[in-house]
Amino acid sequence: MFSERERLYLDLVARSSDDPETGRRALVSAFPNPAYRRKLLWGIRRKAADAAVDWQRYAAAALVEEKVLPGSKAAPPPLLVEEPLVTMLRGLQALVTRSPRRSSATTTGPRASGRRGR
Repeated sequence: MFSERERLYLDLVARSSDDPETGRRALVSAFPNPAYRRKLLWGIRRKAADAAVDWQRYAAAALVEEKVLPGSKAAPPPLLVEEPLVTMLRGLQALVTRSPRRSSATTTGPRASGRRGR
């Protein structure tokens, strides 16, 4: 799903959780152009959103038709296929529970209504 550059970017970001300062330096060293970093982030977000919809389709189809699952009926599906979905869902759950709730005031400000300050 992700390009090699996007995978490298995501790996560097994930590793930066252990030591944020060293991780930030490694990220800037590997991707010195801030505009390129923003472009990578945009592509990653877009692909992740598309993949989430595809995973939902796949899970719904798997409930109805077992033939979409890897492996045979005699053998359970390999964990390699199940783990990415479980890991992704746990990561998203942790992100949602960790992120602060936005107050309604942030959606009623000037930016939300489309007006610009004068």
